[in-house]
Amino acid sequence: MANQATELLIIFTKNPVLGKVKTRLASAIGDEEALRVHQALVKETIVKINQCHCDKVVYFSDRIDADSIFSEYGFRQEVQTQGDLGKRMQHAFEKEFAKGYTSIVIIGTDCPELDDASISRAFKLLEDKDVVLGPADDGGYYLLGLTKLHQELFDGIPWSTSTVFQSTVDCVNRLSLSLGLTAKKQDIDTLDDLKKSAFGNVHFPWLIG
Repeated sequence: MANQATELLIIFTKNPVLGKVKTRLASAIGDEEALRVHQALVKETIVKINQCHCDKVVYFSDRIDADSIFSEYGFRQEVQTQGDLGKRMQHAFEKEFAKGYTSIVIIGTDCPELDDASISRAFKLLEDKDVVLGPADDGGYYLLGLTKLHQELFDGIPWSTSTVFQSTVDCVNRLSLSLGLTAKKQDIDTLDDLKKSAFGNVHFPWLIG
């Protein structure tokens, strides 16, 4: 493990394949524009988190992409396992804790408001909290931080619904774990999300006008 670092940031992302990314957004703006939004969100995420003083690894949905922007920034690259989002996240946490990391935060690439200060805040909270969550406006979460694997946090959660965050909080409470929260932020999943975001207004004004 590089420099014996104890903190790791995991980034979950989809391989940039036409028709396979931002599908809810694509239903309103088409596959090609949705792919462009996805790629812009990925770049926005990398630029904002690159200054974080922690190890970083990207988990691709299907295959390692040696030509991706993550390679340009020197991120370690892995591939997600099969199964629903919970199974895939659980596998990533389990694999990385086995490497010796003691604090791990996982994010996606759908939240342009996320920055290095948010990540640093999450790791700071993990110094005395068992679990850290970053609530999203749509009822999900954009960030999950752990100091050890709790399998229950990945089982029975209604993924891709508006109750993901609350269901996870309920699970944390049932397990009697301590919980820290970062600020609520907005994910970009739909055209309405894009219209409401500063990211959309700056990067895709022709789509939201």
